[in-house]
Amino acid sequence: MSTLTELAAQIATLYPLHDKTAGKRYRIVSQLAGMTELEEISGSPRYVDTCQLDDKSLWERRAAG
Repeated sequence: MSTLTELAAQIATLYPLHDKTAGKRYRIVSQLAGMTELEEISGSPRYVDTCQLDDKSLWERRAAG
């Protein structure tokens, strides 16, 4: 059985994007024509301009490890 710390690390790996303003984690589903489709942990989709993901004041990206 995983500990809470291990579970948090697994979630951060599976959902590497952290929206600093909303406090939610996302994974990239697809990118097309300057838009990125994200999926929240709950499964809800979200669409953002791809260039917004480079804004470090809004997004934190954890490298796949």
